[in-house]
Amino acid sequence: MSTNAKKRKSLRERRKIQRRKLQIRAAAALLSLVAVTFLLIFHFTPQNTQADSEPKAPTYKYYTSIRVSSGDTLWDIAKEYRTEEYSDISSYIAEVREINHLSSNQITDGMYPVLYTPLRTHETDSYLVWRLLLEKK
Repeated sequence: MSTNAKKRKSLRERRKIQRRKLQIRAAAALLSLVAVTFLLIFHFTPQNTQADSEPKAPTYKYYTSIRVSSGDTLWDIAKEYRTEEYSDISSYIAEVREINHLSSNQITDGMYPVLYTPLRTHETDSYLVWRLLLEKK
């Protein structure tokens, strides 16, 4: 092998090593940039901490029964007894119909439909006569 050939081979190897070092530096810089971005995002993002908010009391579903009067509708009952856990009145009516095995929205005077009434543990209402409760999960 001639001296020029050896010099060219040596020059190619040095360039290859320089390119590899440059690739490693670029990858390290990119990784550092991603890490810093990640840390900044999570450092400045508000976190929901338990210390900042009051803990919610457990919610239970109690069953109660009411007497239907003349002129009452499921819609009226739902407006009175529905809570925020139901997205709308229709979903509450559907649940009342299901637990009372009603095939339609028709109710009559003298009926005693069973309703869900969620309470907080600190609340006590005497009109809730049924002690059956289901823990809401």
